[in-house]
Amino acid sequence: MDTLTIDKFGRILIPKKVRDQLGLSASDKLDLEIRDGVILLAPIQQEQKVYYKGGVLVVDSEPIGDLRTVIQELREERIRKLGGR
Repeated sequence: MDTLTIDKFGRILIPKKVRDQLGLSASDKLDLEIRDGVILLAPIQQEQKVYYKGGVLVVDSEPIGDLRTVIQELREERIRKLGGR
């Protein structure tokens, strides 16, 4: 469990590993709830825009999770399939 500190302006810093895991970035909005003396924060899901472009269905939304890791894994898989490393 991570320990967070409230600064003199009442702010807390969510650790980068948690932000990356949840796909959070600057100016994202969170719901705050207090339940049984516990503070609960949950990301507000942004409405996704879905439309066709050039006959292809496109979902215009922010990525969730760590894209760098996903892209690296896809590259490595493709290299393996092509007979590389």
